[in-house]
Amino acid sequence: MKKLTKSYKAKRATRWVVLALLVSVSVYMGCESQDFNNPNAPSLDSASIQTLAIGIETDMRNGLRFYVEATMTLGREGYFFEPADPRFTGELLFGPIDPGGFLSQTPWTTRYRVIALCNELLNRSADLSGEVQAGIEGYARTMRAYNLLMVLNYVDEDAQGRALRLNFDGDLSVPFASRAEAFDFIENDLNTANAALASAGSSFLFQLSGGFAGFDTPASFAQFNRALAGRVAVYRGNFSAALTALQASFMNSGGDLSTGVHHIYSTAAGDQTNPNFEIVDGAFVKLHAHQTFETDAEAGDTRFSSKTFKRSPADVFDELSSDLAAVIAETNVSPYPIIRNEELILLSAEANVGLGNFAAAEADMNAVRAAAGLGDYSGTSAANGLDRVLHEKRYSLFGEGHRWVDMRRYGRLDQLPIDRPARGDRVIARMEIPNSELSGQ
Repeated sequence: MKKLTKSYKAKRATRWVVLALLVSVSVYMGCESQDFNNPNAPSLDSASIQTLAIGIETDMRNGLRFYVEATMTLGREGYFFEPADPRFTGELLFGPIDPGGFLSQTPWTTRYRVIALCNELLNRSADLSGEVQAGIEGYARTMRAYNLLMVLNYVDEDAQGRALRLNFDGDLSVPFASRAEAFDFIENDLNTANAALASAGSSFLFQLSGGFAGFDTPASFAQFNRALAGRVAVYRGNFSAALTALQASFMNSGGDLSTGVHHIYSTAAGDQTNPNFEIVDGAFVKLHAHQTFETDAEAGDTRFSSKTFKRSPADVFDELSSDLAAVIAETNVSPYPIIRNEELILLSAEANVGLGNFAAAEADMNAVRAAAGLGDYSGTSAANGLDRVLHEKRYSLFGEGHRWVDMRRYGRLDQLPIDRPARGDRVIARMEIPNSELSGQ
């Protein structure tokens, strides 16, 4: 009975998530018809395939602000000066991490709500067939894999070997998956989705937002899928598999580095604006770049100059200071990347370094450096290859959630700066699984 009760609670939670979409999706997609059965008395059945598909996009943005602020702080890319909440310059800098606090809870719960929508889409697809079924499955599995990866990046694996919940029935007594098991699941989802997309015809049953412009057909969406597969393979150290996936993605060393899939925002009533936008020359700025982002930058690197704003005087808060406002969003409706070409080129460089293909890695990095106004590398080798890749990723992907993950993957968290040693500051290696998920363990 206990399991049935928890399963019922999980289904009820999914139902409320779906019902909430009936309002938000119409704003996100504008005035297009959404095929609601009865908007005055919505039910789970009244959420169309279109509603669920675009609802995945809309809900992925929820909690993203906290994820960006937390990962930037944990990776010492910057600091978030929040006078109303000392946890951003306390808990995240010296711990312990509160498994009951919003910094642990929000990124986990918001992602799992999206995963619930992906699962509902998969349930719907089981009643369909042919190209329509394949398209829905390819989309839902790809998006589920991405959201699971984002959670895994956040919590990694604890001392008991726990990483993610891969049972989606609400039964808290089921053991957690380990990091390796979680990666296996994510990788399988991506590969199964890719196979489905190959059989999905020329178009989806549903419409995606402008954040997927250029990647909104089964064939082009498969390139997004392979981009994610390349990221996962690099994270796992499967560098040959990474290069294979990246070659099937939208990676283009001569193309626009910003090309990719993005979260989008608007000022329409009921929609969201970009939560990481700030007026950088205002009286007080909360999100700052770490001072080493300037001191470690190469002269003339436009990635530094475009992603920071020099303030005078420096902002000081809780014994920390920075005169660099972080420019994560230039406007309140600027898109925020899910994955883009610049990352893919640098993932290729990372894989090539891992395989000892130093000339190829150097060519990858030089393509990115040229766009940043910098000269070419030469003499890339086993001695300096990884250092160079991590430097390029630091400046190219600033504020996109990668620095902390990259330094952890390579056992380099001890190389991140500590600004208040007397306060006991240290680098936190992982965030906590919410305690609400541990009650059955």
